[in-house]
Amino acid sequence: MKLPYTVRAAAIVSGIVIACLVIGGATSYLFLQKSAPVEKFAPLKKHADLPFHAMETFADSQKITLPADQTPFVNSTCPALSPTWVKDENAKPGVNMTTADWKNLDLSAAEGSALWLNQTSVSCGSQVKIHAALYSSNSKPTSNVPRVFAAWRIGYYGGAGAREVWRSSAFKLKKGVATTSKEATRYTEANWPVVTSFTVGKDWTPGFYLIISFSAFGQIENVAPLVVRSPVGSSKLVMMQSFMTWQMYNSFGGRSAYLGPGKDGNSDSDERSRLASFDRPMVGSGAYAIQRDAIPFIQFVESKGLNVDEESDLDINQWPSITTKYAAVIVGGHAEYYTNRMFNTFVAARNSGTNIAIFGGNTSYWQTRLESSRYGPDRHLIMYRYATDDPNTNLTQVTIEFSNERLNTPPNLVSGEQTSGVHVYGTLKPVKIPLWLHVTKTTPISGLSSDSEVEATTPNAAEPPNVHILYSGVMSWRDPKHDQSIKKAPIAQVDWIAFPSGSAVFNAGMSTWSCQLSDACVDLPFPIASQELIRSITLQVLDLWQVPKVGPSLH
Repeated sequence: MKLPYTVRAAAIVSGIVIACLVIGGATSYLFLQKSAPVEKFAPLKKHADLPFHAMETFADSQKITLPADQTPFVNSTCPALSPTWVKDENAKPGVNMTTADWKNLDLSAAEGSALWLNQTSVSCGSQVKIHAALYSSNSKPTSNVPRVFAAWRIGYYGGAGAREVWRSSAFKLKKGVATTSKEATRYTEANWPVVTSFTVGKDWTPGFYLIISFSAFGQIENVAPLVVRSPVGSSKLVMMQSFMTWQMYNSFGGRSAYLGPGKDGNSDSDERSRLASFDRPMVGSGAYAIQRDAIPFIQFVESKGLNVDEESDLDINQWPSITTKYAAVIVGGHAEYYTNRMFNTFVAARNSGTNIAIFGGNTSYWQTRLESSRYGPDRHLIMYRYATDDPNTNLTQVTIEFSNERLNTPPNLVSGEQTSGVHVYGTLKPVKIPLWLHVTKTTPISGLSSDSEVEATTPNAAEPPNVHILYSGVMSWRDPKHDQSIKKAPIAQVDWIAFPSGSAVFNAGMSTWSCQLSDACVDLPFPIASQELIRSITLQVLDLWQVPKVGPSLH
């Protein structure tokens, strides 16, 4: 009999504070040491502002074609999958975890040990290196007893939620520290040694994995996400996992792309990193987003026996051609950060007839760019947020909002909506429910937690024609101070669109949608009727969107 894995209940560690800041439609929670000193960094060099540009119209966007792959596409070397590969995988034994264990799992703080990987996405035969060290986010000493690493594939497995495919021997780790560059970018990394490595075997079923460090007592201390790519076209649907957004919210070392340690323990947005590095463990809001967005969605779809291939957003950025191999591309949870190439890839995908299903909110809000680190290409994410701060003034590279007047390519070009509120709650009522959804026309979506980020239609030149609103509701701010500075109440909407190419786009328009698909959701649960409604809508969309160019059949 396997021993149960120990999980940590979410808690505020003594001597640590949780800070919150809203910046341009996004929010970050960080664990910040009260005693963290404010360091001196090279000053940011400002330059003249960039000129404003006319908004890209929907008609203009119809001319966008797929960006070329950055490198020749390399397909997965994993064995071909059968039409029933998810059902076959479900029959295998899972780990000794329950729904309650997953719900109570707290990955936000690395306690005892931490790790990061040299890759985010691999195929069979790839070698993955584990950089690891003793590390703790609190002031307690860390035991130097040996640690063990394991690879868990996330899925259903009769409710266990994961299957272990690899386990290492025990390793004694050295104490690790976070180092922050004195450059103006203030970026934090963990230049730790490679402790061990593993090779992805032919018997590793493609999907979404967590690489885990365990204490001597079987406690999960830290995890790193990893995608094992399927041979392209193994399924009709492909899901993009948002590694870049997770990394922007990663607060390892006391800094994320949102906040840093301020004076007297106060969070200071000026102390934030302008560069988010993949060369460090995942903690804070980044790790929480994995629990909230990725894990519940995968466990849900695999519980239904649905075949869905996995790719990272870095894969889509490198090989936009991936989107042409599937009937639909799925985006879950909180995919806030896109490169310009990714944004144009999604526009081109809907232009070519590829369906898109977005089960999240605050989608494609910020434009970021990728740069190399000492460990390889595309390991650094750049995020200045202000055009006058970013030394790169190329409109395809500058790190500002997609809707910023200097760039002016609003997200509603793809989804029909733009972010309208952050940290809001409320109820969405049915507006016009089509027959193809097969749900009651009277049940509302209620109980949105105040952690929700929501979207709504924004009439402008970029808005696609014939945006069909399914649900709509006026939200309330969690922080009443918003009412003093923002006079317009936030609105949350769910919509769908049929494009001239025949593609269909579904947009849930809320960041907490994916989490409600699973009873293991770490967010506050919606009422049961709303959860059942969300799950039913999700299944209908996933089923219908497997038909290429499904749009005309939905009217």
